[in-house]
Amino acid sequence: MKDSIEFGNADILFTDVDDTLTTGGRLLPETYLAICRLAEAGISVIPVTGGCAGWCDQIIRTWPVKAVIGEGGAFYAERTAPQTVNWHFWENEVKHRRDQQAILNAVAALDLDFEAKLATDQPFRFVDVAVDYNQQESLSPEQVAAIHDPLVAQGFSVRQSSIHINIWLGDFDKATMSLRVGQDLLGLDIETLQKRSIFIGDAPNDESMFRSFPMSVGVANIRKHLPRMTHQPAAIVSQHSGLGFAEMAEAWLQHRT
Repeated sequence: MKDSIEFGNADILFTDVDDTLTTGGRLLPETYLAICRLAEAGISVIPVTGGCAGWCDQIIRTWPVKAVIGEGGAFYAERTAPQTVNWHFWENEVKHRRDQQAILNAVAALDLDFEAKLATDQPFRFVDVAVDYNQQESLSPEQVAAIHDPLVAQGFSVRQSSIHINIWLGDFDKATMSLRVGQDLLGLDIETLQKRSIFIGDAPNDESMFRSFPMSVGVANIRKHLPRMTHQPAAIVSQHSGLGFAEMAEAWLQHRT
């Protein structure tokens, strides 16, 4: 791992949202300005988040982004006209809704000596289920494992973001949907997409992106997670969260000039 970032001729940015763009749950003006400056420089910005569909609808309608991938890769949204948003699901919405109910039933059936509370944005999710462990709740590593392990044993996909335990059914993740966006929306094969893309993230649920995109960056708060991560960023910036994103953006813009 190195501190200098290899940008090459990249003109596509995939970025995590929670604790990569946001800082303490807020989008700082420095961070939003950095997104705008990258877009103005001709870089296609594509947020890739475990966040809910409701959040993604707001992002695609109001931010200068090419698309937004949500709920850990369950779908992507694109704006096809100023007020028109198209949603593209990994499979189909009916099946995803049916799977979501099965997950909710499985979470409710867990034999726990504490309450596994759903994220407050759960009503705005199309596909996955999010259990709050570090947003409004504060669960211990042992309590997180008590939720994670039996659900994995039942065949669910389970990933831990910086705030939520995300659970879904299906063979998608952040990277698989990013590759599909590259092909379907950008018209690029995998090799070309990898050569033209940067990814920046902060948490273990970004590992599939670090694995799939060689020119990857971590914001400084990822360091605490590195001992338990198999796939790590190629470089790490010096600042945390949204200020780390702005640091990366400034270096990229200077590289392009």
